Amino acid sequence: MVAFAETGTYLKLGAAPRGNKRPVLWPVLVHRVLYPEAKRPQLNLFQRAVLGLILARTVQAEAIAELTGLHPNLIKLILAQGVGNGWLVDGASALTPKGEQLLNDDVVDDANLKSGYMLQDALTGHFWPRLVAQLSQVESQDPLARYPEFLDERKTGRTVKPFVIMGGKSDLPPLDHDSLMLGYRDYREDYRASQQLDHGGPLPRQISLQGGQRLDDAPQSARVLVWITADASGLDLWSVRDPFELRENAWWLQTTLRQVIDRDANLLARLEPLVGIARADNQTVEQWLEALRKQAELQVLVEFPWVERQPDIKRHLAALLVRNEKLHQGDSHDQELDAALMECQKLLEVVMQWLIRTYPADVGQLPKLQRPDQKLNQRILSALQIPAFTEGVIRLLARQRIDQVIWACSKPESSLKALTFAAAIGTLNTPQHPLMLLGDRELQLDKLLDLADLRNRSSHAQSSFTGRETTQLTRQMALDSIQYALSFTACFKEWM
Repeated sequence: MVAFAETGTYLKLGAAPRGNKRPVLWPVLVHRVLYPEAKRPQLNLFQRAVLGLILARTVQAEAIAELTGLHPNLIKLILAQGVGNGWLVDGASALTPKGEQLLNDDVVDDANLKSGYMLQDALTGHFWPRLVAQLSQVESQDPLARYPEFLDERKTGRTVKPFVIMGGKSDLPPLDHDSLMLGYRDYREDYRASQQLDHGGPLPRQISLQGGQRLDDAPQSARVLVWITADASGLDLWSVRDPFELRENAWWLQTTLRQVIDRDANLLARLEPLVGIARADNQTVEQWLEALRKQAELQVLVEFPWVERQPDIKRHLAALLVRNEKLHQGDSHDQELDAALMECQKLLEVVMQWLIRTYPADVGQLPKLQRPDQKLNQRILSALQIPAFTEGVIRLLARQRIDQVIWACSKPESSLKALTFAAAIGTLNTPQHPLMLLGDRELQLDKLLDLADLRNRSSHAQSSFTGRETTQLTRQMALDSIQYALSFTACFKEWM
């Protein structure tokens, strides 16, 4: 066990954000680590998509081409490359162990070792999901001062006097190999999530860790200059900026900050001005929207406290509450109605994604078909004996392509209907699955499917040229949809 001690060492890892902000000094332990630099071929976007589909048991070139939108000849070329490179077995029907490692980026080269630093939170003992090759120190103007002050701009002489967060636990866990690997895994996933596209180029040096070991017997205590701002997304009152500047926010510090604020009135007083809400008469549109976001945050805390355990669901639920408040205050423009329906569908989709990830499906029991078979899908859904799956619900869901459903079981990024079908497959051999315990009275899945159809119709341009009856959204339709999406989500609170 190790403990944090004041050493007068201060780290400044990134630039201060623009706008209104408050600095704090966060206590950490600095571990010097040694790790092998990965040497592996990079998959481009198309190769990754094809290997991912084969891993999900979609192996026919025509089916892969239809799902990816790529030309069949390109798919065949990628399959041939995969077999030739040893990523796919002969016949390209499955991934080899090498192919699975490549897809998961697990190839390691122990010959080229690098040194770097990993930080451990002195408040919680958790290791930050970041690695840096070098650390940048900043000197206090008065090394003997109890509360350090730093020179911010040499030209103006402006200084920064951060709030010093009290040191944390006295029995912090040591850095072992498992902690090192877990910290890297979270870092790697966070890095990739920050990228818009996986372009297959070389990864930055600082995220090349695949395995490693610590270099020093004991870590060094230090404090990191961290900036706090108001949370622009409206999901929280404050946001911790990522001091490494990889992402906008340091998501791994948000919960800890809230806990520190709850027990430190002085820090609360320091941060309170960041989230002040002006009087309604003096508000601009942007200020009013920000106030609505704060109201939504309070409503989440009061009415939906259980959603705190699921940040992704909380984010979409809070956004939907903002839309609900705007509608109740009279903003019923067509654009706002469309946005409300979109937020409803997003919330329902993320709930289905949560079900799919929490209760994985055994897709090996599903048939592999070359063409849609609605009657077979009906038999599959009926055999599951899910209480809320009425004949009408089964009939509508059966129109989904089974290969898209299988894909959604491993990559839940499909339409709401395909996600619902995929979530249902997770009930196989899982008698305690929420869908097996909730009935039609609670879930009312016919409304979910109606909402999906309404969203699809309203999202496309409508005119007499289509030959279809146009759907004119109304304020009441949007409010009813919001109420259903909120009620549906609340059905699963006991499992979240």
